[in-house]
Amino acid sequence: MSTNQTSFVKLNFDDIELLLDSKNLIGPVAMQSVSVLKATAKPKGSARTRQPNAASSMEVLKRKTTEALMRQRSVIDARMLQTVLPMWDDDNRGVPNPLIRSGLFSVRNTEKREYLPKLHIASLSNYNVSYTGQDLQQDDLTVWMSLINLARNQPMSDSVLFTGYQLIKDMGWRMHSDSYRRAKQSIERLKVTGIEISTNNSESAYSGSLIREYAWTASDDKGNARWMVRFEPTVSMLFMEDTTTLLEWETRKSIGTRATLALFLHSFYSSHRDPIPFKVEKLYELCRSGDSLSSFRRNIKNALTKLVDVGFLTMFIVKDDTVHVQKKLKPKLIRAK
Repeated sequence: MSTNQTSFVKLNFDDIELLLDSKNLIGPVAMQSVSVLKATAKPKGSARTRQPNAASSMEVLKRKTTEALMRQRSVIDARMLQTVLPMWDDDNRGVPNPLIRSGLFSVRNTEKREYLPKLHIASLSNYNVSYTGQDLQQDDLTVWMSLINLARNQPMSDSVLFTGYQLIKDMGWRMHSDSYRRAKQSIERLKVTGIEISTNNSESAYSGSLIREYAWTASDDKGNARWMVRFEPTVSMLFMEDTTTLLEWETRKSIGTRATLALFLHSFYSSHRDPIPFKVEKLYELCRSGDSLSSFRRNIKNALTKLVDVGFLTMFIVKDDTVHVQKKLKPKLIRAK
């Protein structure tokens, strides 16, 4: 037998047990282990040296595999234990992509909200979203983003204290009792929600509510109503570096509260650095419009024109029932330290 033949280590079930120990890590670890095995293969020596070489290779394989498992688990732990949000400046608002690449917040604009039990929400192919609760609309997204912004400089488990005046002013709503009432109703809706969001590759998932607790007092020493909300700490899992979009806040406010389709398209296209063409029917499905498809075809042109007027889009074309847009570049996300 030639002395330059390659010798491979024979693994028994005990040896590869840690390769199959974690159901979430089988794929990545197995691939890394194959590379390690190839790297540690040595020319076949004499019978005297063959056994030590095999044992040494086995030890290297186990060590490399253990390190790979620990790295993978640390990533998962970081997602689970993240206690603060990414940092952004006052000109922007951070929002997770699954919330704006789906119909979770519809473009309907109704006073009475339908109750939706375990509704499967239309979304782009990389997310699965289901929702139980009252119908959420674009005003609810505005309220939620404003509240999240107040929480960005503190641990997610802490209470967020603010005044009704502070919230209404931040959202650009008119200072009127109707705005206060509308904001309170929105917070109450966001509290009584059940949301399940997962990626198609099952790398991450979130199940819970958008707001954990809500309370308010009649007024403080200056006569302003004091409000308090607390978020589920695990909401921070949705704010990963590669799944968080920054929305230009002044642009959203300039669109106005009534132009709900324009609000949806603003957030949707903000989550795409270089938007690809989308069929009108796909956008119709994603935004959960209550209009007919024929009416939506007319309305979407008005909404896109609005986005050009406010300076978000530089141009758009609707050709062959497909929407093409060009927009300004998205600001970069600065990670929390």
